[in-house]
Amino acid sequence: MNEMHALRRASAQVGLAALVCLCLAPWPARAADGAQAPAAAENKAVVVATGPAGDVTQAQLEAAVEALVPGKDRELFWSTKDSVQRFVRGLGAQRELAGLAERAGIEPADPSAKELPREQALVKAYLDRQSRVVVPDDAALDRYALSEYRAQPQRFVAPAQVHVRHILLALDKDGDNAAAVKAHAEKLLAELRAGADFATLAKAESADKGSAQRGGELPWFAHGQMAAEFETAAFALKQPGALSEPVKTPFGYHIIELLGTRAERKLSFEEVLPTLRDQARDKLEQSERNRLWTAALDQVKVDDAALLNVMYRNAAASR
Repeated sequence: MNEMHALRRASAQVGLAALVCLCLAPWPARAADGAQAPAAAENKAVVVATGPAGDVTQAQLEAAVEALVPGKDRELFWSTKDSVQRFVRGLGAQRELAGLAERAGIEPADPSAKELPREQALVKAYLDRQSRVVVPDDAALDRYALSEYRAQPQRFVAPAQVHVRHILLALDKDGDNAAAVKAHAEKLLAELRAGADFATLAKAESADKGSAQRGGELPWFAHGQMAAEFETAAFALKQPGALSEPVKTPFGYHIIELLGTRAERKLSFEEVLPTLRDQARDKLEQSERNRLWTAALDQVKVDDAALLNVMYRNAAASR
């Protein structure tokens, strides 16, 4: 449906990489004057967070950071309390959802994948399956679509459009040849009015090589899609076959021929129904993914004292 505005489908997927957010408020990397930094954590088995799926240890945290955070960003990462806390909670949530997937008999597409990619694949598979459960049948989706169509009629208006072809005569970079180019455009216009074939002249003369191969033809367009001068001239033509005077734009001089027009109109419900169905389905699925992920995050409890020790040790090592 080439006249309908695209209603983009939401396609965001939850993955561990989304947890690594480095655009965070800074947190001091060293203690204030006179204070002692916490002792370095020597025991890699120290627990930094707990959750229903078990503990997250220092070793597991450091391995995940090594795999997912670029080396140039690690000092900032380890020095930013909020980023590390979110990352740790994300590890715990991912493990919980991956466990739920395994208990439900879900397996990732590549069973030979390493530990972290396997967990991510399990989480994605689990969230995809669970999110589909909340989507109602087509009849319910259609009722939602109709309510959207009635509530927001301005979304479903196809704007006025024109269909033209053109011949472009380009200007030099400094525009010194403008008078000569305009004179040549007027000569071509006279030939067209005398019966010359537009497509033949476009192929031979137009500097717009893409459209020249189509006889100068451009796709249908609405207001706001072309250079202002070109657009004004194109919409001023009323009857198919009408020719414009030479029109100057930043690209050069154009001769425009009108091929057709479409008036603004409201799209029918039948035209927009498939898109609105998809939009409703995506919205519901993404909402359920977010709910499940947030619920898993909320169950992970971070040991702040243990985490601080790990942060100081790794921030210093990253310098």
